[in-house]
Amino acid sequence: MVDTNGKRYSQLWLTITLILGTFCTALTTNMLVTSYPTLMTKFSISSSTVQWLTTGALLVMGIMIPVSAWLLNNFSLRSVYTTALSCFLIGLIISYTAQNFQLILIGRLVQAVGIGITFPTIQTVLLVIYPPEKRGAMMGLGGIVIGLAPALGPTVSGWILDNASWRDLFGMMIPPVVIVLMMSIIFVRPVIPMKKSPIDAWAIAWSTIGFGTLLYGFSSVGQHGWGSSIVIISIIVGLIFIGLFVRREWPQKEPLLNIRLLKIPSFTIASMITALANTAMIGIQVVLPMYLQDVRGLSPLNSGLMILPGALLYGVISLISGRAYDKIGGRRLALMGMFLLTLGTLPFTMLTIHTPYTYIIMEYVVLMSGVALVAMPLTAASSVDLHGLQLSHGTAINSTMRQIMTSMGTAILGSVLTNVTNSGKPATALGIIGLIFACMVKKTQKAGDVQ
Repeated sequence: MVDTNGKRYSQLWLTITLILGTFCTALTTNMLVTSYPTLMTKFSISSSTVQWLTTGALLVMGIMIPVSAWLLNNFSLRSVYTTALSCFLIGLIISYTAQNFQLILIGRLVQAVGIGITFPTIQTVLLVIYPPEKRGAMMGLGGIVIGLAPALGPTVSGWILDNASWRDLFGMMIPPVVIVLMMSIIFVRPVIPMKKSPIDAWAIAWSTIGFGTLLYGFSSVGQHGWGSSIVIISIIVGLIFIGLFVRREWPQKEPLLNIRLLKIPSFTIASMITALANTAMIGIQVVLPMYLQDVRGLSPLNSGLMILPGALLYGVISLISGRAYDKIGGRRLALMGMFLLTLGTLPFTMLTIHTPYTYIIMEYVVLMSGVALVAMPLTAASSVDLHGLQLSHGTAINSTMRQIMTSMGTAILGSVLTNVTNSGKPATALGIIGLIFACMVKKTQKAGDVQ
């Protein structure tokens, strides 16, 4: 294989480097969820405050992901990826050495800058360097990284919290990130075509203010209630600025984010389904550890082990579904996946203090099986009608939709955390909506259908 400069490079080692780097960043996505009760006790903070480690990080990721398309088109892949890993490393060090919750949060937000760049980067690179007929399989491999790593996070953090300090949640990641950073300098090559364009500062400002205030409004529901003026004004202001962002970007010839791609039905529907599935999954992953630890009295390790079977099965099914997509397309996978997701979230609306643990494990296994059938295969499906530079923008839009909806879903689920059965209802509703969208996926849409 040759890069954009005509020089030979190792496709295998480039893929391995990106996978390892993204796995390190993705592992921390849900790792802190299991530590919430510990941090709440250590720093005497409320559940709504500690959830900003998730909500705030998702917001920063949602802000950075749209910028990733511009970065990949204006700078070399090596520069972008090493910078992302460096930000992640700096954030880890800040959180590891923090003496109060505020510094932990600051470090987490810095980490999110790196995470927000690495997630769309690996998807874009895999779509670029592999032919259409192999995209499903490779996105399935990417799904293991982006999906399995966060799912393993609670189990890993549970073991650490039972055997070490909360600081080691960050400290243990520092050595492997340093190693991957060195690998990226050696093996990452310029494989994405570049087309330099000026950065649109106004677009960044509108998107940052819009998504930021919108999320703040949702996250304030738990403290102030839906009728609060703070909540209502924040949501309205957020929607206004998001509207300004869309209005500014739509006619641009060289936009920060080419949102005109949303006019392509196959892309929009597939992206919406993956966003809905991811939102339902993350929502349950945030609520479930708190239920298991605070309501059922389990240790962090045991609560993590409760969701381990679902996490492992997610990895296996991601590989299978990726290869299946290359053969049968995305429609049947989407229908089966959203049906299982809905089936898996529905029982969470009926949890009680006496619900058998085996029952909870099986619910989560069904949920994760459904998400695995949807996530990466439909990410590949969303790229079927995209070409060239559209791939980086398409991946950024796909990831942005997923992260922003997840941020909102996490905030909404957190606002009803006091009643765990209520927390499962929004996730079930998302599954039903996703099932409807799945019926709209083209029957003929396969990896080789690129026109």
